[in-house]
Amino acid sequence: MDSHNLSTGIGHLVIEAAEMIEKGRSASDIVKQLNQMAGRVHSSFILDTLEYMAAGGRCSMITSMGANLLRLKPCIEVDNQSGSMRVGKKYRGNLSDVLVRYTKDKLGSCAKINTKRIFITYSSMEEKNVDLVEKAIQEILPFQEIYRTHASCTISCHCGPNTLGILFMTEA
Repeated sequence: MDSHNLSTGIGHLVIEAAEMIEKGRSASDIVKQLNQMAGRVHSSFILDTLEYMAAGGRCSMITSMGANLLRLKPCIEVDNQSGSMRVGKKYRGNLSDVLVRYTKDKLGSCAKINTKRIFITYSSMEEKNVDLVEKAIQEILPFQEIYRTHASCTISCHCGPNTLGILFMTEA
């Protein structure tokens, strides 16, 4: 199956598959269910700087310099239908404030969020910033499980330090 996602967006589907296996569901039924669930996984992340995106050829050096001068922190969103990525809202300000605004925006933008679990996935970052995001999540919705996970080396390399995303699912 194609998850149309990355990182812990795929993790949501893996956990769902494991739960279905424990219930004795057949492989074909699990694949069918996962294919239906893939479009309900919402993944996005905030970049603190575009320096690493420019170094990897994912944006121009001029774009990177301009964004950094203006203290812009773009939100990268994963399209859960195609797996493609696009730039969403561009935030401005210090990282701590941006992370809280981003979290509130993302959790406020979807109806019928499944509060079973949410992932906070990040590259190297001060724990106080991850704590702020977790606190914001708890103030908005009563998730049963909040997982803190470190971003893979691929995401960390492409996006740089202080990249953070929240990844959650919506109901059917």
